Amino acid sequence: MDRIHMKKSEKLGYFDSRPTYEDWEKIGSFRRLHVYVDRSMDGFMEIEVVDPTVTHGRSPQRLKRVLYINLSRTKFKAWHVDITKLDKSYAGRGIAAQAYRYIIKKLGITLQAGECQSKGGRKLWYDLAQIMDIQLFAKSKASRRYEVGIDCENREVWLPNGKEVYDTEKEMYVFAAAF
Repeated sequence: MDRIHMKKSEKLGYFDSRPTYEDWEKIGSFRRLHVYVDRSMDGFMEIEVVDPTVTHGRSPQRLKRVLYINLSRTKFKAWHVDITKLDKSYAGRGIAAQAYRYIIKKLGITLQAGECQSKGGRKLWYDLAQIMDIQLFAKSKASRRYEVGIDCENREVWLPNGKEVYDTEKEMYVFAAAF
């Protein structure tokens, strides 16, 4: 996996909770935030986390977008995190890691970390590694499984056996699954 730099802040706008098409399904909520999933595209999944307490003034069905996650199916039978965007007004609350935990458990899926991660993405997986009912592990291209530890100084995951996860020649993939 490679380290990348991305624009730190995003404004995500609003999500129409009553669209004219039937692709979006509300699957539940956590921390008073509602979670919608679109599984209509084969091999892809989109997830929207919205705040139902913040609505667009003229259209009350339009809810404030908090988090957007785009996933695609991988050869490891997991869901690869293609992109995650968090609205800047919700940053610093641990919402992204809790959303990952929620969708892993609710949908019964395994998430695969993005192959390129920003500082925020590395911090998200660091936070996820500290959640007690979520297991993080790494695999090499040859599918050998490694336990994942945390690097408190850099706030990212690492492999206790001395192998590198980030910026290495050998391809390493990190996964999160429910116990």
